[in-house]
Amino acid sequence: GIPKEKYDADLKGEQERAASELEGEQAKAAERFKLYEKQVSDSAEYGDGQKKRADDLERTLARTTKTLDECGTKGGDKQKMLTTCQLEKRTLEDRLGSVEQMISKVKGALKAMSDAGKLTVKVERGFLIIALQGDILFDTGKSKLKDEAKPVLSELAAVLQQMPDRLFQVAGHTDNVGKESTNWHLSVDRAVNVVEFLVANGVTSKDLSAGGYASFQPVGDNGTEEGKASNRRVEFLLVPNLGELFGGK
Repeated sequence: GIPKEKYDADLKGEQERAASELEGEQAKAAERFKLYEKQVSDSAEYGDGQKKRADDLERTLARTTKTLDECGTKGGDKQKMLTTCQLEKRTLEDRLGSVEQMISKVKGALKAMSDAGKLTVKVERGFLIIALQGDILFDTGKSKLKDEAKPVLSELAAVLQQMPDRLFQVAGHTDNVGKESTNWHLSVDRAVNVVEFLVANGVTSKDLSAGGYASFQPVGDNGTEEGKASNRRVEFLLVPNLGELFGGK
């Protein structure tokens, strides 16, 4: 058989490698999970069930950290602890992979519209964002949808109907012209009008929410007319499904 000293040395080396890999994956996963938690807390769809899953994740990460500490100590069933570390690592990888597949699926569904320049799809502020220029949708300072915006929104509505299991928050934005309170109302009104149009064109109401950010999330320089035009926009934020991250429905 293998000498005990060699067996212990080999096992220790294997444990250290596994622990090092898991620590790296944990750090990445923890940052990404924090980001997804923030996304959901910012959306109207964050409920008690989602919060429970977030709490479950915190306990899982704490348990994994404890197991890692145990892997570095003497005594106990070392092989069992090593197996637990590896299982935790695979679980985190699988859950992150599920989220990445979901993002790719949404991007793929919107590719034709994106290629045609009707919208842009990007990952920003931790969200998958579908962005439409406000100048296409609304006149300056107005919240009524322009007639030329309706074909684009109708096409988008048809795409969103193909993703009934996905939640989207419609977010309105303004430039910095005018009073702050006026811009808050304007951004919300724009988002609500887009939601109402989408619902009227077949998108399920429960899959949508509306929010307004006034001028506080600019993407362009409000010191230029071009920058102001880019800031007058409506975005669709894909709300993460925490069930895909933490398990469950």
